[in-house]
Amino acid sequence: MTAVDDISQFVRSRLARAGCLRELEDVLQDIRIAVWSGVQRGRYQQLPSVRFGAWVQGIANHICAAHIAKASAHYTVPLFTPESGDHPTCDRPQEAGAEPAGIADREWALNVLKLTRMCAGEEAWGSAMFLLLDDYDDNDRTTTDVTARADTPAYRRAQRDLRFVRQVAITVRNALAVVESESRMHNALAVSASNCLPTELHRAIAATIVVPQLSGSERLAALPVIAAKTNVTPRYVAVQTGRARALYLAALRVIRMSQPAQVMPQ
Repeated sequence: MTAVDDISQFVRSRLARAGCLRELEDVLQDIRIAVWSGVQRGRYQQLPSVRFGAWVQGIANHICAAHIAKASAHYTVPLFTPESGDHPTCDRPQEAGAEPAGIADREWALNVLKLTRMCAGEEAWGSAMFLLLDDYDDNDRTTTDVTARADTPAYRRAQRDLRFVRQVAITVRNALAVVESESRMHNALAVSASNCLPTELHRAIAATIVVPQLSGSERLAALPVIAAKTNVTPRYVAVQTGRARALYLAALRVIRMSQPAQVMPQ
């Protein structure tokens, strides 16, 4: 159907942001079936100034929400998301350095969690934990049906907070790795906190805009440069600048706390 093909980019973008890009063809097929069924059963009623494509997009929106909710309903979610094709390249976590020795130690893991909670803030941390715990019903040991609330503002905010907490965790891990590597090399020079950020996009923003403290016309001029380098739009770079700054400050805080000795929050 032409109408479904016209909204395929909308569907692709929505699924990509949720990390469900692999389900694109299945979702498009479900949309085609739903549209065809709706037309056959007379559920579509032509209204003045309302395009048929708008009705199709409404169906697509609901089907995308259902697929995303189904994919999100897991008992547990890993703190460090593995690199996979489900994420857009610009948002895919990439290693910035070797992991610290003793990564399997319980003490190290607890330190990462404490630092992550401290740097992310109680509001974001609590919202992310709410999402993880709310998707699981302890009474009957089954996942709850999140389809009905997947598009609520609170649920979307919790998903954004969970993504932020994950990014902070990766940043903290990389910062600790940099500190430990430098201590082994007895290197007294300051490290670049921007190299600890979890994605290529965030590292580019930090190095180009955040560290030099660009503003005004200089910052606007840097947006298309970063966009071309990371294959995103300048608007997306602008939106992610605040996130990159928060992650950079978290890395800087961890590095400063860990020098000359690693001091962890109690």
